[in-house]
Amino acid sequence: MVKLPKRISGVLDTLIKDLRSRESISGVGLFGSWSRGDAVISSDVDLLIVDRREFKYEYVERLELDDVLIDLDYVPEKWIAKEVPPEIDQKLYEMQILYDRNWILANTREWVRKTYWKHERVDIRTENYLIEADTYLSRAASARHRGDLQSAILYTWVGLDPILKILIEASMLPVSNSHFVEAVSEAARRLGMSDIFDDYLEMAGFSGLTVDEVEGRLEALEGLWREAVVFIEEHSAALETLHIKVMNALKYYGKPGFLKGMLLRSRALLDSEMPAEAAHYISRTSIEFLENYMWLRTAVEGTRFDYTMLIKALRGGKDAVPKIYEYSVKVLGLEEHPSEEKIDDSIAKAREIALNLRRRRKALIKENVKPPA
Repeated sequence: MVKLPKRISGVLDTLIKDLRSRESISGVGLFGSWSRGDAVISSDVDLLIVDRREFKYEYVERLELDDVLIDLDYVPEKWIAKEVPPEIDQKLYEMQILYDRNWILANTREWVRKTYWKHERVDIRTENYLIEADTYLSRAASARHRGDLQSAILYTWVGLDPILKILIEASMLPVSNSHFVEAVSEAARRLGMSDIFDDYLEMAGFSGLTVDEVEGRLEALEGLWREAVVFIEEHSAALETLHIKVMNALKYYGKPGFLKGMLLRSRALLDSEMPAEAAHYISRTSIEFLENYMWLRTAVEGTRFDYTMLIKALRGGKDAVPKIYEYSVKVLGLEEHPSEEKIDDSIAKAREIALNLRRRRKALIKENVKPPA
């Protein structure tokens, strides 16, 4: 078990006492970098909160207690007691249990640790990655067809992220938002697929990035966040009418602690001379933020958001905020409009990589994943 720094353990002791007093909370577990032992001083604290209330989704709340940034990741108790969806496998596998009212969390964690690297369970997780990749690559093709070239190039490389998680899983490495590029690089090296990693960096625009260039993206992120938060606060009534998952997401992104955590983690990556990693971390989080922001903005306008046209939607519409578009393209590295030829080549290459790994997925798992005896 990893020993936490005193400043974090003291804060968690107080927080756990509060969570234990809530009738609906049946379990709390520490997961993520602090549980795995690869945390740095800028790392957030991630807690899985098992909740007995009736809901069917996962949502996150951000807390800042005595300068410690904490994400409370709520899941319904029935996910732990009965269903165990594969998207929370890793959280359970690496978890340190801090509170377990009825032993459900401990029993489920034991089951997950026994099955996590069994080929059947890895197959389930990686099959979900294929479905996710198909969704994003379809968006890319649709955006290209409808003339939103910036969204097309964006969703092309985003569509490769879940595909590359197959390499990470086949190499028995953890999937991490802030160590994704590093994990893909190592997995590709182990599996003899470094050419795929190089193609990905080129398509995403991460190849050759400098620390100063990513610092510029961070400055744009601060501006984007401030402009978006003003809009969210001005339309708080409309926010309450949105789907509960969108509303929860915007409340999470709208907290100052969210921006603080993003800046701290990103600058720590830059201090470690990892500009591609920082750019990926900034981009993926910003895309999710912007997609949820657009659900609010289109609700205010009385229209409907189309994921396929994300960048074009940010630019147009009667309630569009010009600075949000300007900051967004800077954050995402989309200042230069890509040519149609480049987009067509990128989409074709991404589909080729996806098809290759789809065909080789089960063999990669069988040959490289070693279940515990």
